[in-house]
Amino acid sequence: MRLALDGKDACEFEEAFQKMRSRDFVLLMVSLVTSSLVHAAGTREVTREPASRPVALVYRGPAACDGCPGAIAEVLARSPWRFRVIYVGPAEKLKISPAALSHAALYVQPGGGQDIDGAAASIGKNSIDAVRQYVFNGGRYLGICMGAYLAGEQGFGLVHGEIASEVDRPGSTIHSIADTIAPVIWRGKRRWMYFQDGAALPAAQAASGGAVLATYPNNDIAAAVYRYGSGRIGLVGPHPEADRSWYGEHQLRNPERSSADMAFDLIDATMKQ
Repeated sequence: MRLALDGKDACEFEEAFQKMRSRDFVLLMVSLVTSSLVHAAGTREVTREPASRPVALVYRGPAACDGCPGAIAEVLARSPWRFRVIYVGPAEKLKISPAALSHAALYVQPGGGQDIDGAAASIGKNSIDAVRQYVFNGGRYLGICMGAYLAGEQGFGLVHGEIASEVDRPGSTIHSIADTIAPVIWRGKRRWMYFQDGAALPAAQAASGGAVLATYPNNDIAAAVYRYGSGRIGLVGPHPEADRSWYGEHQLRNPERSSADMAFDLIDATMKQ
């Protein structure tokens, strides 16, 4: 996430701005001020004044399910990082681009459907390349459910190793893609999460900056953080951002009620150095 530009980059940056509408320019300039303050603060507590809040770009478009972008946006805004959320996507005012990403503290790919290849195609090669380069250069990527699948080789190519459905995995307690409640072991404690065909994630090696946050009862990885270049990736198979309305829609009951603490933990692990 560079804040200082050399002559060549400055020219390219200016040309990119000229191609954008004035309202997008305003959004990006506000994001630039925000990102500068976050960069200076490092992992210290971010103040709650609007001008100092880090920017999270949340994808909203055909690769995301209805309600998924809004649910994670609400959690991001309530998290200790107090993100200022800007939606990006093919129908949004702000598109996914190197210029937009360069001012973001975090890029978020929410949950979606079952078609990974179709989701990647709808995001588009240029956008995928932009996100990959952003993370490599020090950016942060948060992927939930479909967003976790898309972190693999079929999508953004940020994480190596198999990312497979947890449904019917050896020893899995889940045998259907239907919306349900799934048990996980989060930081050593048994918890419950909203689940709909979530991913079993690849190994996260501590030696390379990775860490496992949660497993399914069969020891498959349910949530973890990874390194890619200078950046960091946080992935989760189930939906820690799900609020009570998600459970009510499918007549599901969470034994411990819905809670965003696991989502906050994942966000914090993704953002820290």
